[in-house]
Amino acid sequence: MESIETVYGEQPMKHPTQRKTFLLIAMLLLALVVSACAPETPPPPTATLVATLAPTEAPAAAEAATEAPPTEAAVEEATPAPTEEPVEEPTPAPIEEPAQESALEGVTWLVTAYVDESGATAEPISDATLTFQNGRISGNAGCNGFFAAYTLDGGDLSITMGGSTLMMCEDAVMAQEQAILANLGQAAAYAVTDGVLTLLNAEGTALLTLSERTEPGLTDAVWLATMVNNGREAVTGLIEGTQITAIFGEDGSLSGTSGCNNYVTSYTTDGDSIEIGMVASTMMFCAEPEGVMEQETAYVTMLPTAATYSIQNGVLELRTAEGALVASYIVDNRSVVAPSAAMEEAAADPDPVIEDAKAAAVEFAVAADATPRGRVTAPLGVNIRVGPGTEFPIVGVAPQNAEGEIVGRSLDGRWWAARVPTAPNGQGWVAADYVEAINADNVPVLPAPPLPQPETLIQEGQPYQMPQGVILYSASRVIREGNRVYEVEDIYAVDAAGGQPRMVANNAMQPALSPDRGTLAFYSKQSDKLGIGGYDAATGRRLRFSAFIEDQRPRWSPTGDRIVFASNRAGDRHWRIYIVDAVSQDLPENMVYTELDFGKDPDWRPTQEQLIIKGCDPTGNNCGLYTLNTGGAGRTQLTNVESDSTPRWTPDGNAVVFMSEGRDGNWEIYRANVADGSVTRLTNDPAPDGLPAVSPDGSQIAFISKRGGAWGLWVMPATGGAATQVTAIPGELPDWLMQAVDWPR
Repeated sequence: MESIETVYGEQPMKHPTQRKTFLLIAMLLLALVVSACAPETPPPPTATLVATLAPTEAPAAAEAATEAPPTEAAVEEATPAPTEEPVEEPTPAPIEEPAQESALEGVTWLVTAYVDESGATAEPISDATLTFQNGRISGNAGCNGFFAAYTLDGGDLSITMGGSTLMMCEDAVMAQEQAILANLGQAAAYAVTDGVLTLLNAEGTALLTLSERTEPGLTDAVWLATMVNNGREAVTGLIEGTQITAIFGEDGSLSGTSGCNNYVTSYTTDGDSIEIGMVASTMMFCAEPEGVMEQETAYVTMLPTAATYSIQNGVLELRTAEGALVASYIVDNRSVVAPSAAMEEAAADPDPVIEDAKAAAVEFAVAADATPRGRVTAPLGVNIRVGPGTEFPIVGVAPQNAEGEIVGRSLDGRWWAARVPTAPNGQGWVAADYVEAINADNVPVLPAPPLPQPETLIQEGQPYQMPQGVILYSASRVIREGNRVYEVEDIYAVDAAGGQPRMVANNAMQPALSPDRGTLAFYSKQSDKLGIGGYDAATGRRLRFSAFIEDQRPRWSPTGDRIVFASNRAGDRHWRIYIVDAVSQDLPENMVYTELDFGKDPDWRPTQEQLIIKGCDPTGNNCGLYTLNTGGAGRTQLTNVESDSTPRWTPDGNAVVFMSEGRDGNWEIYRANVADGSVTRLTNDPAPDGLPAVSPDGSQIAFISKRGGAWGLWVMPATGGAATQVTAIPGELPDWLMQAVDWPR
């Protein structure tokens, strides 16, 4: 027997009389069925019957229920007379509750353990996070962001992998990422216990273990803006090549960069409410990129309109009282808020004056008794700097007991701004620890001026010839602006015999000088100059040879007309070798590449059209160093250890110097003869040694090492033996394997 719903669906009745007749018949039929099946229980009231009869698929039924209710006579006829015995009220049908969110959803999960490619359990070396929400997974597996889809059925879980970004990271991080993504694809079930999420395969084996990640607090991070209100009732992304940041200090200060200038203001919070004061900023003008000043003006104007804030899944949003978005931020992972311990350590000796310093003596402006003023207490005097930090240049030294007017203070309260007529803008900064301040409790917080860019050897429009006998290397440089800390990469040149290094180029790494010494090629992560770039030393003109951030480790052909490099730009996570003509192109579509084969870390043999690369055989096994013709053929294995990396030819082309970690568990430098493949170990030190470069005459090898607990550039004989430090590399090298050394020939 067909259901009423089916019949109704096949024979829709649009005439009102037809609908009424049908409805009454349906009610009678249903009443008879109910009476036959449960004679002691009366049917539900008529209104309930009408609602039940209205199928969701049939608009006509809904129309009948609302437009043509049954008459009283019809209801009486359709409803059986009540019995004399009392009857229980019918139990209403249970209302279906909305599906509750699973315990794994709506939480940011941090991977604490995963199964690596060998089947062993490993701990991540780079943060990997996942968020499950509304059938979609988003996260980062250690290097790249990714997304996927998922479905739940009780404790069962099914994941369909989606896509990801295509950034490049060091090999160990990429191996972690590939393993985590592979584990997600195999997940078949999950369990959440005491804030720990475990993803399991179909056999019940744990693939991933994750813990709940606590959201960063407002003051815990440097926030990088992704969307801002343009002040014209529209929210837009940032102009390419610009950056807006916000640092919420625990002291109620808010500072950052607004695209061109630095800014400072104050803020208070109460629950999720926030009140931001009027903004003060430096007064620089930036002509490029186009529109940056308009963007900056809109941002600093809209910032005080914020009334609420929220942090969810690592995203900070500021909104007006009406709910309009003022700005949206993410955590800037390249920057950290300097911890208080670091501040205290720095405050122990914030800016000592060197006893034999030749800095000129500086006098403060005379201050009236009632004005905020200070007196120098340090026996050797105090440095006067152009900004509140030791990164700023010294303009002179104020002697002990010198007095002057205080006009402001820094955000962290560790520096006073004083009126100094001979300083730039008539204002100098001194470390507060060396000054006795009077009447200075209410001086305003002043924004720091922009940090001066260090002068580089290669300057736009100025000819420069790279001197003979220098070694080029890249290194990280840490910059502090108030309580903001970030890193940049620069290229330096130092005499091979030792001495003071000079900065050749900033925002560049992995140097390679052309055979004629006229063009410096390098790898750049600068947003508008991604990939393989360079400088024409004769003119200082910026060059561009590729356009992908994944392109790296450039090396020159012996003839200087081509550059070889490695890239995983294809999106399948495989590294490939490319060759490009050494002709600068402004437009990416004009760049023509020759793709050779799988591999990375290429170097061009000085004596012929042949490369040495790091790679594996076509099946992905037997990894090590391979030689390869520049036409892509003739792939021949030279070494057989997977971690053999950054090979460099000797000038005669008879041997290769390289670094390896897998041969004894520590990064050391080795030499392999091409004729017989024999390998000789050249270093043996507990510290990591790597990134080798061979001198032009083949007698020495330069390399980076952390001997003695500090990074430096070292030189040793080509046969190994005692090494000599050429220069120290200040600070840390967080990504030291991303750096490179070049000893130009």
